[in-house]
Amino acid sequence: MSAPFKTPLWISHRGYTAHSVENTAAAFSAAVSNGFSALETDLRLTRDRHLVLIHDPTFRRLAGDSRRVQDLTRAGVEDFCLAHGEKFLFFDQFAEKFENCRWTLDIKPETAKAAIAALAEWAEKNRFTEKLARQAKFLLWRAGHEAELKRRFPGARCYARKAECWQAGLSVVTRIPFYGGIKPGRTYALPPRIGGIFLFTPSVVNFFHRKGAKTLAFLPPTASLARCAVQAGFDEILTNGKIISY
Repeated sequence: MSAPFKTPLWISHRGYTAHSVENTAAAFSAAVSNGFSALETDLRLTRDRHLVLIHDPTFRRLAGDSRRVQDLTRAGVEDFCLAHGEKFLFFDQFAEKFENCRWTLDIKPETAKAAIAALAEWAEKNRFTEKLARQAKFLLWRAGHEAELKRRFPGARCYARKAECWQAGLSVVTRIPFYGGIKPGRTYALPPRIGGIFLFTPSVVNFFHRKGAKTLAFLPPTASLARCAVQAGFDEILTNGKIISY
């Protein structure tokens, strides 16, 4: 009899958005209702140093306004009314409402250094510094920003950056292990395919596990691909959909 599949950590990408706007309280509440215990979101900084949950640098896509997030105050952001009457969510609100979930925090590079400082100030004020390092896992887009985060939050866990993930993926595709520079303890995000080569397989996952690294299945677009990620033994699955039963 074959061994049962291990249960991966299912992470809801910007919340469950079938009937809600991404990165809103309604989207994250829907994710929790659908069984997610881990939530992924994006952090940007307003002009008056408030952390707001939004992926894009401007409000064009979600609110039809081309102004940059970093140019508006919190009050200005709060004035927007999104689809279904929803509002943009700020990190302090997110942390209070979803304190019992695990968090994946993508700190966008444009204002990353100031955003990290603001996050550290919030954590210190709320006696949350050590807990944040345990509860959250971070994605930083530049090595200097990752170093700054770890200086502020000793012990913080960070995902491999995009370039690291591509190098690691190419090392699998080319079968040149040293090319990837895979580091123990690091988590690498992998798409379903690179260059037409399918990556959601046990052999690919084992390649990383043998080096002491972990894997995240990056946004499988279908339920069947999500199921392949489970069967392959991925440690984490980041999805726009629902948790797949197996």
